[in-house]
Amino acid sequence: MLRARTLHRLGMLMILLLAFGLRAYHLDFQSLWSDEGISLQRAALPLTQMLAELPVEHLPGYFLLLHLWLPGAGDADFALRFLSLWPGVASVALIYRLGADLGHRPAGIVAGLLLATGGFQLWYAQEARMYTWLLATSLLATVALWRLLEVDGRRRNRWGWGVLYALATAATVYLHLFGALVPLAHACFVSIWAIFTRNRQGFGRWLIAATGALLLFLPWLPRVVGIFGFGGWREPGDPAEIPWRYLAAFTVSDAMPAPWRTPLVWLYALLASAGLIFWWRTRRAAALLLATGVLLPMAAVIALALRNPDYHERYAITVTAPLLLLTAGGVGWLDWRTWRRSQLTATPAGAAALPLIAALLLAGANLIAVQRLYTDATLHKPDFRSAAQTIMAGLQPGDVVLVDGPDPNKVFLHYYKGAAPVIAVADLEHASLEEADVRLRELTAGAAHVWELLYFHAPATVQVWLATQGWATDPTYHNGIRVTRYGLAPTAPITLSLGVDFGDALRLEQVSLDTLTPQPGDLLRVSTDWFTRAPAPEYKFSLRLSDAAGTVVQSVDYTPQNWFAPTNIWRVGQPARDQRGFLLPADLSPGAYRLTLRLYDPATGAAVMTAAGEDVELAVLKVGLKPSPPA
Repeated sequence: MLRARTLHRLGMLMILLLAFGLRAYHLDFQSLWSDEGISLQRAALPLTQMLAELPVEHLPGYFLLLHLWLPGAGDADFALRFLSLWPGVASVALIYRLGADLGHRPAGIVAGLLLATGGFQLWYAQEARMYTWLLATSLLATVALWRLLEVDGRRRNRWGWGVLYALATAATVYLHLFGALVPLAHACFVSIWAIFTRNRQGFGRWLIAATGALLLFLPWLPRVVGIFGFGGWREPGDPAEIPWRYLAAFTVSDAMPAPWRTPLVWLYALLASAGLIFWWRTRRAAALLLATGVLLPMAAVIALALRNPDYHERYAITVTAPLLLLTAGGVGWLDWRTWRRSQLTATPAGAAALPLIAALLLAGANLIAVQRLYTDATLHKPDFRSAAQTIMAGLQPGDVVLVDGPDPNKVFLHYYKGAAPVIAVADLEHASLEEADVRLRELTAGAAHVWELLYFHAPATVQVWLATQGWATDPTYHNGIRVTRYGLAPTAPITLSLGVDFGDALRLEQVSLDTLTPQPGDLLRVSTDWFTRAPAPEYKFSLRLSDAAGTVVQSVDYTPQNWFAPTNIWRVGQPARDQRGFLLPADLSPGAYRLTLRLYDPATGAAVMTAAGEDVELAVLKVGLKPSPPA
């Protein structure tokens, strides 16, 4: 027996090291996102202000922890997220402890391995939010409950476990409103258990401990009542999707790629179902505890979803532990001795190769999803960090940064340390163009360039104004965040007449530039004025800069007016204008360069022919050279 326990402990030590390594690796690789920014904002407030201003949908537990953590750890991304890392690792130890207490250490090890390698768990262990704490405290409460009831008949420090149960249960609810599903499942389990076992003493001990948890939560209870007026953050969904969606998230995670995802989810469902029978044969109370820990919260979430559509699976992360213990029970059937009832609870460690192989295969499949979480940018958070770095790298004196999205104080200003002022303009999203014009002219007065940060909504009024009043350069994209640099109107543009026909539909009348002698790294403002002679297809424009040898050293392809005025909507018999910013390379050698324009069909790449050929010369630029003296 000593040898078996030693092997179990060595196995768990390796699993805990694996859990820590997976969670610590790339901990600060991704930028913080909005919810993490909210965590930092709230935790940085004075304690009384934080508690007073906390919105009804949030509880103070995690924010209080982070408030106490910040003075010593600092607000660097790694430090912020490390507070979520270690309860994620502790949960692995606790799920093993619960499996062992329920009567089957190997099942606890399997559950610990699956929890350690789960993509869903890894994601939230690397996020500055409360979810790994929620899982850890719920597991601690469940371990304390089992020992409080003395289900295995051994006398323990009953009231010590009662105090721990009260503290852990209250902490679970203080962390998140959905944490209340844990004591709800416990109450259901204890009631059924007490009826069938007629153990009034055990029920009484739980009732006293549960009352203690309620008393601990009582000071916040009046605030919680306001949740019934909260409408949620998301559009209404279909509650019927919850069982599959939750099962997939808590087992293989959303990062599991096709074609493995669906078969693996069904496999977990099969194993969990078989595991219920396994635990029933091991210890009926254990099967009842795990079943209520999964089914009752799921049923409650579905019921709540009928009223409030905000049912993201992370809120019910506590379901993961009983679900994985049921799955581990299903794996236990692969040990042939499981079928011999007399040896079910006394299986020697390391003696069953097939369950071990199955557990390792499931963990290996988990690591496929984990690898995607690390490497697939489409799964990553919006990258405020790189957006801020892009802007700071190109800032010039007098620039202005316009943020058209949620409050920049949440995350963007955590990374942005530039000198240019940052102004939030999200309130103009649905404003009229006239209203936006007045406001934006005031905000950009005197600025030569504007940096636009657009995220979490489609281009709207602000982008129309910038496209018509500014000269856009090519945007950069940062996982859902668009950064665009615009030049604003030059004081005295230089206008050159051209009179070039592009096919039968369009005539290029003239070009205007802010200078013919730009410097390397300058943003050149290029305006082309057109006349529409006939309906035109949708052409792409291609501005090109060529050196004396004819080599293209810089080019930019785009749709006129930053997508707001493609050529196929230009009105026949009417003039049209395009304004485009052309950013010269910072390392461009001094000399004379030809600036040309080509129009082409984006579907075929075929250029529109002119009398001058495919490329029409707009101007000759003397880059890095002094202007010629007037004649």
